[in-house]
Amino acid sequence: MKKTTVVGIAFALLAACGGESEPAAVAAAGPKAVETTAPAAMTTEMTEGLRYHSGGEPFKPNSGAVDVIAPIEGGPWPTVVVFHGDPRVASKGWHRPDAHLIAEQGRVVFLPAWGHFDSYAVSDLGAQRVWEMEKQELSCAVLFAHAHAEEYGGDPDNITLYGLSAGGNAVLMAGLAGFDPLETCAASGGPVQSQALVPIDADWTLGGGWDTMLREQPELFYLATPWRHLDGSQDIVIRVMVPEHVGSYTRSVGSDPATSWLSYRHSDIDLVADLDARGYLADGELSLKESNEYAVEILVEIGYDADLVVMPDATHEVWGEEGTALVVDTVVAAGNR
Repeated sequence: MKKTTVVGIAFALLAACGGESEPAAVAAAGPKAVETTAPAAMTTEMTEGLRYHSGGEPFKPNSGAVDVIAPIEGGPWPTVVVFHGDPRVASKGWHRPDAHLIAEQGRVVFLPAWGHFDSYAVSDLGAQRVWEMEKQELSCAVLFAHAHAEEYGGDPDNITLYGLSAGGNAVLMAGLAGFDPLETCAASGGPVQSQALVPIDADWTLGGGWDTMLREQPELFYLATPWRHLDGSQDIVIRVMVPEHVGSYTRSVGSDPATSWLSYRHSDIDLVADLDARGYLADGELSLKESNEYAVEILVEIGYDADLVVMPDATHEVWGEEGTALVVDTVVAAGNR
């Protein structure tokens, strides 16, 4: 199978990137914890706080740490790298419940913290430089997983990436632009190749923190929109997951640029016109679910093995037991050869 170069690209909400919060304090970052009932679940163990990059300023200390969850025996198992959501408020801890469930099905899971910057970074460095540093940081996480997978019983040549929200956009962008890790990466080498991408409710059009920046720097749009980097030649499995229920993640499409960047017209950006032509803006709004449906349409038209997977009785905020089970099944299946 022909594979594609992998690079993590973050679509975090860059304004005032803050510290790491516990999942319980975050209303819209991930799923509820779900106890596994699978009788064949493997026994796993977790190694916490490994450093995949040293970063330095402006990264916060909680960036650059990765946990590894792996079966205690057997292998080589497919490798999975997980990207958490908006790093202003979310942490790698949010994905531990589903990461454990995935590991119990015979996967070595790397769970990195990424994108945690001191608050001055955006104003001092500028949005585009912070965005580039996040991309480099995520590249380091994939490099680290590739370099150390075998130590935990993983297969470095079978890597699946998945993540939620801003982390979902990082997954969807993986492998579709340049590979340029931080100089402080704990593992050298690259580029790394991936088998599959599983973005979950990827937040690539609705991040409110981007509105002002996109009006001031419309070129950022090209960095953050997945298919701008595609030529249709990559042979990779893409399973875009969305919840059944829209929840609160809907943006209006008005004439006032302050309402949403979707209302901002740029001569080289035809996103709004295309969304409208396809019927996505008929009610004057665009939900996160609709934006991901649109992304799948584009990926399929370009020629990718892309599909939409609907998580039953779930929202962006809460996946529920059935939705979580489908996430586990989808991630595991994506890595099967």
